[in-house]
Amino acid sequence: MTNGKKIQPGPFLADAVEVIWHKTTIHMYGVSDSQLEELTAGYNSLYFVLFGICTSAAVSLGIAFAQTSEASDKPYYLAGTLATLGIAAVAGVTGFMRYGAASARKKKLYRESVPIERR
Repeated sequence: MTNGKKIQPGPFLADAVEVIWHKTTIHMYGVSDSQLEELTAGYNSLYFVLFGICTSAAVSLGIAFAQTSEASDKPYYLAGTLATLGIAAVAGVTGFMRYGAASARKKKLYRESVPIERR
């Protein structure tokens, strides 16, 4: 106390923060173990990473094939380019197929969802 007056407490955090609670609908999904594994496995991204790595390797080997002056090295660069292009094609096709399957499964789950209202 100073001069007989009470010191008033300063501003509190609650005075500066406004909390707004949003009402939302919660959806419940019936998911089997295999469906859950398919949606959460991350195989799609691994295939796309492999696709990107092999595509960049094929470009690098193709440039090396075109720029080399040694005739004895050209078959190795050509074989490496073709092999990495083949792996990239397989990884890309597989990645898109699995992405399509997971996306279709997700859309089906959304259609079959049961909303639960909060009270």
